[in-house]
Amino acid sequence: MNREDIERIELEIAVFVRRAEAARIAYLKYKDFDRSTYLLLHRLDEKGAQGIKALADAFQLDLSTLSRQTASLEAKGFVERKSDVRDARINLLHITPYGREQLYEVREARQQLFGKLLGDWSDEERRSLGELLEKFNRTTEHYLALK
Repeated sequence: MNREDIERIELEIAVFVRRAEAARIAYLKYKDFDRSTYLLLHRLDEKGAQGIKALADAFQLDLSTLSRQTASLEAKGFVERKSDVRDARINLLHITPYGREQLYEVREARQQLFGKLLGDWSDEERRSLGELLEKFNRTTEHYLALK
């Protein structure tokens, strides 16, 4: 493995994370709609109602961290807890219509921003970036699951 390549990747990922957050703050009006809110609502919208443990496992977070995050989502009216119809002892988080509306607004704004940022890129460059980011995320997820 080439050390220079790894050094470049490590630095570029750090810069990428910083610039992505700076762009979110500067260009998106949803300043209180942070990354964790976006990802949790996206997951609930995509996969349906889920319990705290399932969400914690999916995001590789401890239960206390995820509980704090979901409490914030509840307070904002983005999600609500309902008993599982199969086991009333279990509470599932459901995205509310308001939460879904906010998610879709933020998603659209984010996609417009990234569309502008990548407007001069070719279709192949955008596709390659998406594929490589997805591969990196899956590799990282797998690595963390082994710990």
